[in-house]
Amino acid sequence: MDCLRENFYLTTSGVSRTQALLNTLLEVGSDRILYSVDYPYESMRELAPWFDTCPTSENDRIKIGRTNAQKLFKL
Repeated sequence: MDCLRENFYLTTSGVSRTQALLNTLLEVGSDRILYSVDYPYESMRELAPWFDTCPTSENDRIKIGRTNAQKLFKL
């Protein structure tokens, strides 16, 4: 698991399943997950409500939804 935690970022693209997100959080932590949408096959309008209501902490939601990408892409 250290290899995943240190070398990869995972996204929510194509997987709008709550249990999958929670399992990923448990395995790699919130620092390596990015919120994304597989446009044009998914829409932000459909997935944003799912993500906003997932049973995660507000801190994890902010990391996944914004700050992880800011850090990764140096924004």
